[in-house]
Amino acid sequence: MIALKYFAFFVLLLAALLSAIRQMSLALDEGNLERFTLWTSVASLIAGLPIILW
Repeated sequence: MIALKYFAFFVLLLAALLSAIRQMSLALDEGNLERFTLWTSVASLIAGLPIILW
């Protein structure tokens, strides 16, 4: 049961990270560097969560 919770948590993190990367791509296409910087920060935070929470 605990393994299922960890799996669901990591799948949720992966989905959030992929969404943030997609937003980064859209910001670059628009040439919006402020939005790109924001989404880069969000993606970095999401990517670091497993290390912080482990």
